[in-house]
Amino acid sequence: MVINIKKILLFLCLFFLFNTLEIDSDSDKKLIYNNLNIYDEDYYRVYFYDVNNYILDDILNNLNIRVLSYIIDGKKYYARNIQELFDSFTKDKLLSEKIYYEKYGIYIDGVNIVCNKEELIKLSKLINMY
Repeated sequence: MVINIKKILLFLCLFFLFNTLEIDSDSDKKLIYNNLNIYDEDYYRVYFYDVNNYILDDILNNLNIRVLSYIIDGKKYYARNIQELFDSFTKDKLLSEKIYYEKYGIYIDGVNIVCNKEELIKLSKLINMY
């Protein structure tokens, strides 16, 4: 009985010390930036929650953000715009898959972009991102 109480106390101490409920498996994908000098332009890798190419195209057309590459299923696709991305992504796909992606869009995991922090803040307010 004493051993069980010691184990429980040890667990509670470690729980409060390390706060195990806050462990995040996607912590390496979190976007961290400094709010100082928000007009400095820099390179960022941004990951999204549930975003397809149509939604992303609408949002990026309203912001001053230059996309260097798109990340889909862990692979990088270099494209100047969404239509070029669609063409390169569906190049080796079957006709039925092309029709599906044309109708529902391509889910984009993330993008590599160049922009200033002000545009990045605007983007984070418009779309769900890490």
